[in-house]
Amino acid sequence: MAGINAIPSTREQIALVARLRWQLFRNSLRTLKGRLEAVSTALIGLTMTGLVFGGGALMGIATYFLVARDEWQWLEGLLWIVFLFWQLYPLFAASVGVQFDFANLLRFPLRFSSFFALSLIYGLFDPGAVTSLFWLFCMWVGLGIARPAMLVWGLIVLFLFAAMNLLLGRTILLWTEKWLARRRTREVLGFIFILVMLSFQFIGPAINHLQHQHTRIQSSWVVTLLPVARVLPPGVAGHSLTYALGGNPALGALWFLFLVLYGAAFFLLLRTRLIAQYRGENLSEARVVALPTKPLPPGTKASSSSWEIPWVSGASGAVFEKEVRYAFRSGPMLLNLVIPVVLVIFFGITFHQQGRNGNFFARRPDMAFPIAVAYTFLIQMNMVFNSFAFEGTGVQFLFVVPVRFRDVMVGKNLFQGVAAVFEALTVWAAVSWIFAPPPLTIVTATLAGLLYATLANFAVGNILSVCYPRKLDFGAFQRKKLPGVTMLIGMITQGMLIGLGAGVFLLTKHFDRLALATPIFLAFAAIAAAAYLFSLTKVDRLALSHREALTAELCRAE
Repeated sequence: MAGINAIPSTREQIALVARLRWQLFRNSLRTLKGRLEAVSTALIGLTMTGLVFGGGALMGIATYFLVARDEWQWLEGLLWIVFLFWQLYPLFAASVGVQFDFANLLRFPLRFSSFFALSLIYGLFDPGAVTSLFWLFCMWVGLGIARPAMLVWGLIVLFLFAAMNLLLGRTILLWTEKWLARRRTREVLGFIFILVMLSFQFIGPAINHLQHQHTRIQSSWVVTLLPVARVLPPGVAGHSLTYALGGNPALGALWFLFLVLYGAAFFLLLRTRLIAQYRGENLSEARVVALPTKPLPPGTKASSSSWEIPWVSGASGAVFEKEVRYAFRSGPMLLNLVIPVVLVIFFGITFHQQGRNGNFFARRPDMAFPIAVAYTFLIQMNMVFNSFAFEGTGVQFLFVVPVRFRDVMVGKNLFQGVAAVFEALTVWAAVSWIFAPPPLTIVTATLAGLLYATLANFAVGNILSVCYPRKLDFGAFQRKKLPGVTMLIGMITQGMLIGLGAGVFLLTKHFDRLALATPIFLAFAAIAAAAYLFSLTKVDRLALSHREALTAELCRAE
C-alpha cells in the first residue's frame, strides 16, 4: 500500500515527462498537419547545420592556433562570440526547437526539483544552446590538441561557462515574461527592441566612418568598455583559461571562483522565478469591466456603426475598421511604419559615404526605391501568413455570426494592402528627399511589382492563416512561433516573389527596356489576382473544416 501512494522520484518524474512528450510527438505524426510540421521543422533545422558545424570548426581551429602560438589572451573573444550567440539567438531568431510550454506541467503533481530540472532541459534543447554547446566542445578539442595538459582544466572551465549561460538564458526568459505581463511594459520593450534592431543597420556606416576618419581604436569608446568586459562572464572564463595557460594556476582558480559566483547568482534569480510559478503565480492583467450606472436616455442611439467603404461589404469594412483601431492602439505596430524611412536614411548614409568608391548605389541611385520597397515588403508581409494571430477567443464569434470567412479575409487583406501602399508612398517621399525623385518608369514598375507580390502573398497567406494558425501573445516572451509549415512556405514564397521581381528589373534594365517592367508586372498581377480570388472561394470551406484547429489554437489558455 505504501508503494502505491509513494510519490515518484525526481528522476522518475522527468522520465515520465520525456515519455509523455515522445508519445505526443508520435501521435502528432498520425495527422497530415503533424507530418508536415515534422518535415518542415527538419528542413528548417538543416539550414542551421552549416552554422553549427562550420562555426564549430572555426572555433576549434581558432582555439588551436591561438594556444599553439601563445596568443591565448584572444580566447576571451571567442568566448564572447559564444556568449552573445547563446543569449541573443532566442531574441532575434524564430526558434525551431521545442514548442512545448513546460509550465503547463504544473497541473500535474510535480516535485519542485523536477520542475526546476525540466526548465533547464527545456532551455538546453534550444537551437542556440545546442549550437553554443557544440562550439564550446570544438574549442575544448582545439585546446586539448594544442595543449594536452589543459584538457581537464579546460573541460571544467568550459563546462561551468556553459552551465552559467544556461542559467542566465533561462533567467532572462522567465523574468522577461514577468515584465511583459503588463501591456505598457510590452509596448515599451517592443519599442526598444525595434530600435535595437534598426540600430544594427547603422553598424556598417559607422565603421566605415571611423575608417574614413582614420580614428584609432585606442582612442575610441571601445577601449573604455574593455575593463568592464573583462569582469563579465566571458572575460572571467577567458582569464581563468589564460592564467592557467600562462603557468599561473592560482590566479586561474581565483577567476574560476569568480565565474562560480556568477553561476550562483543566476541560479538564485532563476530559482526565485520558478518558485513563484510553482506556487501558482498568475500574471494575468485582466480587469473587471465596470457596467454603466445610468441607462441611456430614451431615443438615444448607440455609437456609430462600421465604416462604409465603397465597393466593400459591410462585414469586410467592419473587419478593416477593427484592424485599423487595433493598429493605432499598438505602439510597436505604429513604430513599424517608421522602418522604411529609417531604412532609406541608412541607404542615404551608405550612398554619401561610399559614393566615391563606385558602389552599387553610386552607379544606380534610381534603384534605391525598388530595393527599399522590397525590403519593406519582407518586413510588413510576414503577418499575412498568420492573419488570425491576435484574434484569441474572438475567433469563436466568426463562426456564430452570419458572416462569410471570405469577407473576413477581404477586410484583413484590405488593411494589409493599405499599409503596404502607405509604406511605399513613405519610402518614395524619403527617397525623393535624400537621393532624388526616382524616374516615373521606376515608380510605376515598383508599384506594379508591389501589387503582384502583395496579391500573391494574400493568396498563399489566407490559406496558411486558416490551416496553420498560431496564437501570438505579447505577454509570453518567445513562447509561440510560427508553425514550421508556415515558416517554410513563407520563406519560399517571399524568395520566389522577390527573386522574380529582381529578375524582371535586371533584364529590362540590361536591355534598356525598363518601361516593359510595368506591363510585365501587371500581367503577373493579373495571374496573382486570379489565384487570390480562387483562394477566397476556398477559404469558407477550409475555415469550416479547420474550425477545430482554429479555435483550439487561438482559444488556448496560457
